[in-house]
Amino acid sequence: MHEYEIRIFHDDGRTAIVLAGTQLNDNAAVRYAKKAAGARKFEVWRGLDCVYGTGLAPIRQTHSPNYPAA
Repeated sequence: MHEYEIRIFHDDGRTAIVLAGTQLNDNAAVRYAKKAAGARKFEVWRGLDCVYGTGLAPIRQTHSPNYPAA
């Protein structure tokens, strides 16, 4: 089980809702987010990694497995 944060956006890109909870894996978290968001755009975060984004907000990964964290 992993902890996830789901950010659902207004049409203008502002954050409308932030949900936090535990899901079995990334796919389960994205399915849950799709149901919660309906037609709105959203992102799914596992810790500092964005595992799903709709392109509304820029997706920035804070670290890469190939490079040490700054």
